[in-house]
Amino acid sequence: MTELSRRSFLTALGGAGLMAAAPTSWAAAAASANFSEDWRLAVANAPAEGYAPSTLTRLSGKMPAGLSGTLYRNGPAWFRYGDDVTGHWFDGDGMIQKYDLSSDGVRHTGRFVDTVKRRVEQQKQAIVMPGFGTKGRADAPVTSNDDVNAANTSVLRVGDELWALWEGGSPYRLDAQTLLTKGPKTFRDDLKGLAFLAHPKVEPSGRIWSAGFMGDKAWIWQLSPAGEMERGELIQLPAAGYAHDWVVSERHLILPMQPLIAERRTPPFVDTLVWHPDQPIRILVIEKADLSKRRLYELPAATYFHTGDAWEDTDGTIRFDVCLASSPKFGLSGARDLVKGIYNAGDDEEAHLALITLRPDGRAEMQATGVSSEFPQTDHRFQGLRRDHVVHVGGYIEGRLGAHALSAFDWKAGKAQTHNFGPDAIVEEALFVPRPVSHGGTGQEMDGWMVGTVLNLKAKATELHVFDAKKLSEGPVGSWRSAHATPLGFHGTFA
Repeated sequence: MTELSRRSFLTALGGAGLMAAAPTSWAAAAASANFSEDWRLAVANAPAEGYAPSTLTRLSGKMPAGLSGTLYRNGPAWFRYGDDVTGHWFDGDGMIQKYDLSSDGVRHTGRFVDTVKRRVEQQKQAIVMPGFGTKGRADAPVTSNDDVNAANTSVLRVGDELWALWEGGSPYRLDAQTLLTKGPKTFRDDLKGLAFLAHPKVEPSGRIWSAGFMGDKAWIWQLSPAGEMERGELIQLPAAGYAHDWVVSERHLILPMQPLIAERRTPPFVDTLVWHPDQPIRILVIEKADLSKRRLYELPAATYFHTGDAWEDTDGTIRFDVCLASSPKFGLSGARDLVKGIYNAGDDEEAHLALITLRPDGRAEMQATGVSSEFPQTDHRFQGLRRDHVVHVGGYIEGRLGAHALSAFDWKAGKAQTHNFGPDAIVEEALFVPRPVSHGGTGQEMDGWMVGTVLNLKAKATELHVFDAKKLSEGPVGSWRSAHATPLGFHGTFA
């Protein structure tokens, strides 16, 4: 059973046939832009050799006392060889960006993850391997999930290593200082290449939970703080729904399965997904202590990429925040066009922040805010525990790519505070960093800083900004600018 499940993602990717050629060249698409800023910096190839260490220029403010460490970010950063373009934004080769923060300022380094996929395609100077939205070539040398693993979605610090994460295969291990690739992480010989979500959840104790979604089944990973396997189990899902993220409370694993169902085996994987707006979101709740104890909830159809965190009330009620949209158009079509140099505003479906409540008696409720929201982040010291705040990007402008603001929503007060960077900025995920006790930290929720990056289209450069987490509306307390524009990333971690 495990072996069959391990191969299910690969089966969906496989099949003969060449990837369809891009309908227009990159240059031609750039010439027909529907707004003036060169937004294609967001999906341009990074230098093949990566980014050598460099010091960012301080724009304003200073590094807060007590804030030091490293922001790691991961995202796709190589998409094309001439006019031979990958079939989806999610299929670009993963690159780790490393921002070292100290009282002296910010230093940046970037390096591609040395995957099998990247080595094959760099040698052939062509898009060869299949992926989420890329069909691949008939002669693609694919023998396992990890041959097509782009390692391009998120990053987790585990001891002295970084794990570059993709949702369809193994974590890729890297040296946390040099960013040199060590190779895929193998937990057990019979589990090589098994799906491992790009959104693992880390308890305050350090224990790591992850899942691998494979059709109508999922493999549940329970790892020690050192990243070694403690337990694994294959479970049945209520449907073969696509899930990019999930949530974990103190006592439960919560898997929201949207009605975006894998119904075919025709590659690429995205083409197997069929949207069913007449079907509900099915939310599977599993007890951590006994994975056989499960209950199922339903809510009206919606789609999502990202959740915040979950917590439980004393009566057993579970609550979690999520960014919900009414259709999956961006993932199914809009993100495919971006890498061709085409932006269709109608495909950029805006998600809104919501709070889902699951009652012990089987009732499910959804509290909508109407607040545009993506990439939600919380104070991870409270992961799985009661908390009130979620920070996210938002401020979308019709006809303009990406988010333009950073916001914090307070569930108890029912209100938000926002800093808008303006229409020339594309705002990326910001992470919370707690204020250390040695510098007055109280341990209270959100006592610390938000650290994140912004692609400044006007300056053609990536910037790093630091905010007081409780005072986002007052603007950054410190800002720095890189000498180059790095492609948009997805997720990161701060160490």
